[in-house]
Amino acid sequence: MERIGVRELRNQASRTVRRARAGERLIITVDGVPAAEIGPVQNVTETVSLEGLISSGALLPAQDRTPPTPARPLPAPTGRPSSAVLRRLRDR
Repeated sequence: MERIGVRELRNQASRTVRRARAGERLIITVDGVPAAEIGPVQNVTETVSLEGLISSGALLPAQDRTPPTPARPLPAPTGRPSSAVLRRLRDR
């Protein structure tokens, strides 16, 4: 597998992506140290689902399955115009 530096990738991004699309796998290095890999997409039609992410270990399921309670609106302050309240909130 060929290695290319991040500078070369930046200067020749289109060419590098075309190579990957053609089937090549390339290692991208930063200061000579491997940092990433670029290659062809395997399953373009594959969709990502929550179940798939959980089964792959990329996502942990929620421990508490009860639906969240809706937020209750805060009461409007009395005696002050809304512009003053907004100004105070924005200054925080």
